Amino acid sequence: MPRIQPRDCPLALIADADTSFRFLIAETLKQAGFSVEEVDNPNSAMAAFQRLSPDIVLLDAGVPHLAGISVCEDIRRLSEGYATPVIIIGVLDDMESVKRAYGAGATDIISKPVNMEVLSHRVHYLVRSSMVLESLRLSEARLAEAQRIAKIGSWEHNILTGEMFWSEEAYRLLGMDSIGSRVSSGQFRVAAHMRGEAGFEQSLLDIITKGKSFSTDLQLARPDGEDRYIHVEAQINKDETGRPVWTVGYVQDVTERRQTEKKIRKLAYYDTVTDLPNRSLFRDYFNHAIALAKRNNRMMAVLFIDLDRFKQVNDTFGHSTGDDLLRQVAERLTSCVREGDYVSRDIFDGTIDEQDSRIARFAGDEFLVLLENINDYYDAAKVAQRIKDRLSTPFEIGNNEMSVTPSIGISIYPLDGDNLEDIIKRSDIAMYHAKEMGRNNFQFYSDSLNTAAMNHLVLESQLRKAIQRDELFLCFQPMVDLRGNGICCVEALLRWRHPDTGVLLPDGFIPVAEETGLITEIDDWVLRNACLQAKEWQAKGILNFKVSVNISGRHFRKKKLLETLRGILDRTGADPGFLELEITEGILMKNDPDTICVLNGLKEMGICLSVDDFGTGYSSLSYLKRFPLDMLKIDRSFVKDILTDSDSASITSAIIAMADGLKLETVAEGVETREQLQALLDSGCWKMQGYYFSPPLDAAELEDFLAEWRFNKGGSLGLPMLSAPQGVGP
Repeated sequence: MPRIQPRDCPLALIADADTSFRFLIAETLKQAGFSVEEVDNPNSAMAAFQRLSPDIVLLDAGVPHLAGISVCEDIRRLSEGYATPVIIIGVLDDMESVKRAYGAGATDIISKPVNMEVLSHRVHYLVRSSMVLESLRLSEARLAEAQRIAKIGSWEHNILTGEMFWSEEAYRLLGMDSIGSRVSSGQFRVAAHMRGEAGFEQSLLDIITKGKSFSTDLQLARPDGEDRYIHVEAQINKDETGRPVWTVGYVQDVTERRQTEKKIRKLAYYDTVTDLPNRSLFRDYFNHAIALAKRNNRMMAVLFIDLDRFKQVNDTFGHSTGDDLLRQVAERLTSCVREGDYVSRDIFDGTIDEQDSRIARFAGDEFLVLLENINDYYDAAKVAQRIKDRLSTPFEIGNNEMSVTPSIGISIYPLDGDNLEDIIKRSDIAMYHAKEMGRNNFQFYSDSLNTAAMNHLVLESQLRKAIQRDELFLCFQPMVDLRGNGICCVEALLRWRHPDTGVLLPDGFIPVAEETGLITEIDDWVLRNACLQAKEWQAKGILNFKVSVNISGRHFRKKKLLETLRGILDRTGADPGFLELEITEGILMKNDPDTICVLNGLKEMGICLSVDDFGTGYSSLSYLKRFPLDMLKIDRSFVKDILTDSDSASITSAIIAMADGLKLETVAEGVETREQLQALLDSGCWKMQGYYFSPPLDAAELEDFLAEWRFNKGGSLGLPMLSAPQGVGP
């Protein structure tokens, strides 16, 4: 058995039938520093060897039967005995016996009579050599085990002969059976099925001719069909004349490392939803592409794509469906871009698909497309049109069919900028311009758009300060009930007395307020001041009409409208029975149970509810019966064309008839002529609002208007149109 603990002195096992001779050998070895175990015949030696694991064995040859040689053969068959020195002692006069002894594994043969002093030295030498060999064997075993664990194999290359020496682990890593320790580099390449072997051969040639070390990764197609990556390093050894004679190196299996690196790169540079490159990879690719464009004096384009109304998909069907839609959009975008719109160059050692690098998911529902080597604007326009057409086909996700359209902004290098930040910023500006132009189109960037964007930012900053500086104020436009020629309501309309540009109408700043979230704060301001004004009119005894206020959909999304309104009514002391709230069709379209709950709460408070600009949204008419509504306000666009457009006239009549069937009042907005008034009366609409009756007025002017109206009782509705106060406007 193998030794567990080292001995203080080497152990010699002596097997000889001659007691006197055995004694002499034992005493000689003891004086030489050995411990000794004796047995009286060779046959007892096997049991003693297995029990003691001696450092050296001295066996009597056992003439005439040569039993000692047989014992030597048995020792060599043991795993712990293959390297132990064995000396055969005896009279072996014939050459056949000598050959048999060495063939059995004898380390040495000593003939009798024995020179004991020489024997001592020979035993010492053999034990020392055995220990060195055993140490070397253990070292090699440890190295082989370390190589196996680290997946490293060593190799050497004899430059003079062309032979290569490979460790067993090297063969194992390559999935090969050992073809011998000495092989040529060509044999190795054929056996390993090395891909990119030309690079490997060139590296070997460089190390020979130029004397420089090399380090490289190679892809191997193993015989078992598995592709592996190995890392190869080598350095040169030279003789005393400085001539390269020997190359040493190692190979290491780095497949798992490469796979891990690939996963890390995937996470770092690709979007997890669409598998498209993210903005980081797009930036790297753009920087390379712009360098080529500068060198070759070429144009490039960046398309900034935003999906119209994508948020409605997320809100209605959930984010999982939204992600599925984004994946399908990414697939269609990839199919739209020309195959020539990329530079043939590997990125990150070939681990990133250059074909994909021209399309990226920027954020949310926004995508970027890089077009290289365009000749003019028209090339970019063709791609944008192709994208627009491709996305026009409805998407099928689960059991749902849904449509999204793109708004696309285009900026051109070098006309619109010479770096990625400027190019993306300006394509983004162009994209917002596309949205302003009605969505589902593409627009190119221009300096005027940039100026508009800067003005937008300045306006946002100024709007945040407008409430604090008391720059907002209200005007009121009367609503007339022609059944009694009375004023039934006044709509509170917001104005901004801008310090630089004068009075601004809502169209000039409400979109910015909606975008930035300031609209809820502005809504609160309007509600509070409208209630204060209603309370003041009530105190004067002239409040016999409702005050109407427009409410943004953001209030419903925050679900605090009831709480906010109760607080305002408590603080102002206004009567909720005199308050009317106008909401948009977009709020109704969501059919949200929370929204229905809020609307019911408002009705319980005694507040009147109306739908503003009815007929321009996307709501199903069947939704109307689910909500506690009082009134529909027909959008001014239908009233404007009621005399000249049969469709507008038909829609107006249909809305009035439908509202009458649902027991809802109708109000026509934007009435400007007596002919429009008559057409509306003929259709059954009695409540109207517009310049034919009065423009928006401030509180004092409205009180004068009310006094004159009551005095004339509306006359025969032939009152001259009142001029709008300066700066108030429609």
